[in-house]
Amino acid sequence: MSIVIRVRTTGGPSVLVPETEEVGAPGPGQVRLRQDAIGVNFVDTAFRNGSFKLPLPFVGGVEGAGVVDAVGPDVTRVAVGDRVGYFFAPGSYAEVRLIDAQVLIKLPADVSNEQSAAFLTKGLTAWMAIRALYPVKAREHVLVQGASGGVGSIVAHWAKSLGATVIGTAGTATKVASVKEYTDQAFLATDADLGAKVRALVPQGVDVVFEFIGKASFGGSARAVRDGGVIVNIGAASGAPDIDRDALAARGVRLIGGSTAQLVTGPTIQVATAELFYALRSGSLGEITFTRNPLVDAAKVHDDIANRRSVGPQILTP
Repeated sequence: MSIVIRVRTTGGPSVLVPETEEVGAPGPGQVRLRQDAIGVNFVDTAFRNGSFKLPLPFVGGVEGAGVVDAVGPDVTRVAVGDRVGYFFAPGSYAEVRLIDAQVLIKLPADVSNEQSAAFLTKGLTAWMAIRALYPVKAREHVLVQGASGGVGSIVAHWAKSLGATVIGTAGTATKVASVKEYTDQAFLATDADLGAKVRALVPQGVDVVFEFIGKASFGGSARAVRDGGVIVNIGAASGAPDIDRDALAARGVRLIGGSTAQLVTGPTIQVATAELFYALRSGSLGEITFTRNPLVDAAKVHDDIANRRSVGPQILTP
């Protein structure tokens, strides 16, 4: 039997209900995975509240790591006893689960299962941002809107290690103070004068904005980016932004975006994870810290996220 956190109707955190179910043998191409750690990501809340649609009922979560317990027919990539992680495979809020072997990533000896669950999805999203969508170069000026968040903090650290000048923003004064520890300057994301303050530091405007907040910060992003610059629009934690595309086009500002699940696939996964693990080992991503929570407390973790009580990556442990 396995504990799972199932959603039978979309809504607030309380719809995340612990249940038990029997997990059978893996089918063709599947493995049975006994999970040690389960990642919590912002997209989990979007599935839970119905912003992103999944057929009901469903088991929450998209990321986890553990040990292969059994393999089904035709599985050759992994074997029983292998430590593996995965990202964006719905159904992760479970003690034991069946999963397609093709999505699994073998973990190196120096990356723990808990580390993988805490940063793999966030790290690969950061890789997509600064290596695939907009390859950051030395001496560029970068604004990270939401630099205190899981993905934003990795982007800020990584861009800094690549030689860029990094300006970060956060939603509270306390978080701004923490962002200043790994960026060149930090401001409140909701500061009405953000664009002017950035321009005071970089008169021509920043080369690229990595936008993770959305509606509450996009106006500042548009004012801060230089003519001919780029806004990489990945997240919308405060809601979808109002975008004057004609005004941006008139300035030659490009607006780009993408989905990790769509862009980090196939052979790209191996390239991305190799670069991500190297950056982790080298210290380029800063210290990956996380908070452990019991799997059965998933609703509380979602409530903490909704009310901004959580700090840093959260993981669930069976």
